[in-house]
Amino acid sequence: MWSIDMSTDDLSKDQIIDIRKTLGKFVKQAKTQAKHETCLICGQKLPFCNSHTVPKFCLKSIADNGKVKLFNALVGTELLSVDSGINNAGTFHIICCQCDNTIFQDYENPKAYSNIPSCKLLNQIALKNVIRDIYKHEAELEMIKNVKKKTHEYEADFFTTIMMDIYFESQIRARSRDIEECYNIFYAAKNNLSDLSPSLHIVSFDQLNYIVPIAFQGMIALITGLNGEVINNQYDYNPDYSVEYLHLAIFPLENSSVIIMFSDDKSSRTLTFENELKNMSIINRLEIINRIIFWYAEDYFLSPQLPKEISSELRQAAQQMQDLVSINPEKTLKNAVKDYDLRRDTCLPNLLSQEYAISNS
Repeated sequence: MWSIDMSTDDLSKDQIIDIRKTLGKFVKQAKTQAKHETCLICGQKLPFCNSHTVPKFCLKSIADNGKVKLFNALVGTELLSVDSGINNAGTFHIICCQCDNTIFQDYENPKAYSNIPSCKLLNQIALKNVIRDIYKHEAELEMIKNVKKKTHEYEADFFTTIMMDIYFESQIRARSRDIEECYNIFYAAKNNLSDLSPSLHIVSFDQLNYIVPIAFQGMIALITGLNGEVINNQYDYNPDYSVEYLHLAIFPLENSSVIIMFSDDKSSRTLTFENELKNMSIINRLEIINRIIFWYAEDYFLSPQLPKEISSELRQAAQQMQDLVSINPEKTLKNAVKDYDLRRDTCLPNLLSQEYAISNS
């Protein structure tokens, strides 16, 4: 995650409006610079589709008056949008409408989750996850490069300039590695589209008889497991080092919910964590998955039905998320393992428990 201070306490309304406009232009410029000329899947120059990160039927289940809350609502800033209509929530533009409507039709059918998902369905989820991350990371990379250029327009002493360059180069290096990793996963998932037995396996599949107030779909790179072991060293820039991801989907349905975690058969560092998660009671497993979401993810969507006091508790957790890129890798990895210890005590509300179930409005 690439983070900046978004506090607006000392800003006037006019200043906030101006900054919003500037940020909007900045983000738009980065997305334009990162835009592909052709569909990432078929390679044809066709109109891009308004693809959803999470199936639209999931967003409908938690929406209120057609809107869902975004991660930004927990950050507590007036500079970013805090909610979105379900038509535009978590959308991206990198594949054509034909590919989006045909390749992902199985997993975007809510009836598909009455039983344990097939390998074909898991591969569709994995492919959508990695395409979304490619879109996200490529735009982030362009944004970081643009910020670096902007800093050189301001006068600063030699030491400050050098330190800022080192920081931005570490950010660029990290994001470039993310993109390379994502393309490796993308090509494997794309090749598996016609394979009935892709190299994926389910870690856990939980069916809940209530609607959870959160929707999420994405890839998670755990830093540490349940015993303090290092799963992914985010600061190892050796080209031979590969990040191992877990795929996670939290899908609220019409009157129920499903939570799916799966992994690549080639992953080895996640195996201990996977086995321990499988053997947990469903209550404990949901607690761990809930922590993973709020400690590692940003692209989740919340129901506006959540009580304000719960949103306040979640805001505190969101604001504690740290930037995982550093110019002091050894020290930061040690700190990250401690900060992301899934066993430590926390007052984080478990939105996956029945206590926070919502009604379908």
